[in-house]
Amino acid sequence: MFWLRQLFRVRERMQVSPSQDEAEMSIIDHLEALRSTIIRMAVTLLLSMILCFGFSGAMMSVLRQPVDNVWELHEAGHLPAEVKVNDWIAAKSLAAVSTALPREARELLQAQFSTEVQELAAIVPLLHAAALLPQEAQIPYLQSTITDRSAQATALALHVSGAELKEGQGRAALKLMGAFRPGEAFMLSLQLSFFGGLIISFPLLMYFLLQFIMPGLLEHEKRLLCKSVICGFGLFLAGCAFAYFAVLPRVLSFFYTYSLDLGIENDWRIGYYLTFAAKLVFVFGVIFELPVIIVPLIKLGILNYARMKVTRGYALIGCFAAALFLAPAPDPATMFIMALPMYALYELCIFFAYLEQRKNPPTPHDTPES
Repeated sequence: MFWLRQLFRVRERMQVSPSQDEAEMSIIDHLEALRSTIIRMAVTLLLSMILCFGFSGAMMSVLRQPVDNVWELHEAGHLPAEVKVNDWIAAKSLAAVSTALPREARELLQAQFSTEVQELAAIVPLLHAAALLPQEAQIPYLQSTITDRSAQATALALHVSGAELKEGQGRAALKLMGAFRPGEAFMLSLQLSFFGGLIISFPLLMYFLLQFIMPGLLEHEKRLLCKSVICGFGLFLAGCAFAYFAVLPRVLSFFYTYSLDLGIENDWRIGYYLTFAAKLVFVFGVIFELPVIIVPLIKLGILNYARMKVTRGYALIGCFAAALFLAPAPDPATMFIMALPMYALYELCIFFAYLEQRKNPPTPHDTPES
């Protein structure tokens, strides 16, 4: 009840042009307005979720792509320059299957692959065999068993670079991310539909929320609100794209290599991973909404350059505190990556307030706030 009272007080203060009736709204009237806003937001989100549920498979493939990239980048880092990642992954799979096949079936299968893949597949068992020997005997073994000079050079390059011999790397590794409960895949689809629904319905949800917090707007103030919602959706999509293309691959790569350095296998469970990835992308979209909240307040005169400048230190602490609660993983790296863009956007808003003050300098009757 305390938080509701505080929300209603904020709402009354945010009434830019309240009428006499709006200024004297009772708590029942506030609750009725809140109920109407919640119902509109819930219905909008539900319809968006239903729409996204039909595309849950496509959304799952999109969110799994960064994992694919991390595995392939790790694989490429252990390959010589002349060996392609896709050829190496195909060669390991071909070598694993070919050993159990009769000669005719093996030759027919190998004919379906390129010459490069076939040559690499012939080298894979020899690299496995060399790994069983003492380190000083591995290179002589490869030199003595491979007579072709080109194949020998490739095998030695693979051995020296520390190429991954284990199956399940690259795209094949996604099979390791299994569902361990009967209804887990369905619940994951619902979860992805929820985050997808939040993204596509975000403009309307933000409009309904701002309409509740800032009632009694004049016509030009409503136009400003609509522009803010449109710009906010663009910033929201920019935040999601920044998280998906820039932040998520780096975070996954850090966790992946760190686990390997400790000798821990990266057998990620798909449910935990998709929750982590979806939350990270969505939270970054929300973080990029900071200018949409602050800029209209500057335009309406509720915030100014002087006030924002002196609260810069508090804003920095607030950004790290928000990152602590919003980060999908409790590690310092993720929180730091999340807090820095948030504070950079706040500094951008301070600069906008400075430009706004220069464009519309305060009159002598205005009392500066500190």
